Amino acid sequence: MRVMSKVALRGKRQNERVQMIAETVAPGIRVSPAKEEYRAVLKHPKGGGFPAEGGKVWPNDRFTKRRLADGSITRDEPAEQEQSKPQERRRPQHGARPEGGNDAA
Repeated sequence: MRVMSKVALRGKRQNERVQMIAETVAPGIRVSPAKEEYRAVLKHPKGGGFPAEGGKVWPNDRFTKRRLADGSITRDEPAEQEQSKPQERRRPQHGARPEGGNDAA
């Protein structure tokens, strides 16, 4: 039986947490510059600049959303993929009683 130290276990837990976070990060979106002049000047802080031709995948973050809103970039793929997100489970409201609840009065 192999005994692992607390430090080794902490590193293992941290690696598992980093992997879990990486799996939950939203995928990037493919964008291209609206004008050819923007190709040389626009660079995403994390995604980098555009190639000589075509678009590039940028992270779907605030920076990209602002560029889409101001019209300096255009989205290459259809927007219907955003609508196919799984719906969140709704929590019951605070103080709401479940049906057939305990009415001891």
